[in-house]
Amino acid sequence: MATLRVDDLLLPGFPPLLKDARKRIEDIENFPTRKEDILLFNYPKSGNHWLNAIIPRLLRNSLDSDHKQTDQMLEFVEDLESLKSMPSPRVMTSHLLSRNLPKDHIAKGGKIVHIIRNPKDVALSAFHHYNQDPHVTEVHGVSKELSTFLDSFLKGDSVYGSWFDREREWEEFAKKNIENFYVMYYEDLKQNGMESMKKLSTFLGTSTDPKFLQAVYDTCSIEEVKKRLESPFEKIFHRKGIVGDWKSSFTDADNKKFDQVYKEKMKDSKLKIRFS
Repeated sequence: MATLRVDDLLLPGFPPLLKDARKRIEDIENFPTRKEDILLFNYPKSGNHWLNAIIPRLLRNSLDSDHKQTDQMLEFVEDLESLKSMPSPRVMTSHLLSRNLPKDHIAKGGKIVHIIRNPKDVALSAFHHYNQDPHVTEVHGVSKELSTFLDSFLKGDSVYGSWFDREREWEEFAKKNIENFYVMYYEDLKQNGMESMKKLSTFLGTSTDPKFLQAVYDTCSIEEVKKRLESPFEKIFHRKGIVGDWKSSFTDADNKKFDQVYKEKMKDSKLKIRFS
């Protein structure tokens, strides 16, 4: 089975990437943004869809702001030119690397939101997702055995590359872009929702009214989002969304192996990763 790689980075089989992955990545890097745009650049299965439900509602001060992430995902949308007709503020997403951010957005000091999720839950969520998503399975093939999948994940041989490398790169990026780059944690948003919502809305410059934030948070819960989903493809992006789900599926051997790699790869990191 042929694989889709650019500079040794495994990519999903989205139509624009299948057509010319390198050109699409270059087009994203050179995409003209607006100062008021919000970019969500995150590792897969870290909460991208969750923020795609929350942030447009905060920006529009409205509970009725559903949109499909794929309509504004930079690797997926058929024609990047179509994004130019969207009204501001635009919320555009990607799973690409920090070096693939639109240069124009960085130059303008545009805002970027990055959410981090503990890699054990990321890996388990990816395992279930990738076994259902034709954009991955038809291009790369995915092991049906979790332990085998975890071996690949820990080696960085997974879609969009190594979680460890990507988050270390974002950690360095954050040090150089303190004012316009906001880092949040999936576990905080899940377990300390209102505190996280207030911090996010403060960064975005939107309403911090507690009642509104609570209403947005409740409207964007995974249970409520699932009720609004229509297509089977949309549904594979939302499974459980709980913290510590890895405990239900990892064997002791899986966990020990994961901990060893994590300890080595993240030994100098200051990220506050919580696994439960």
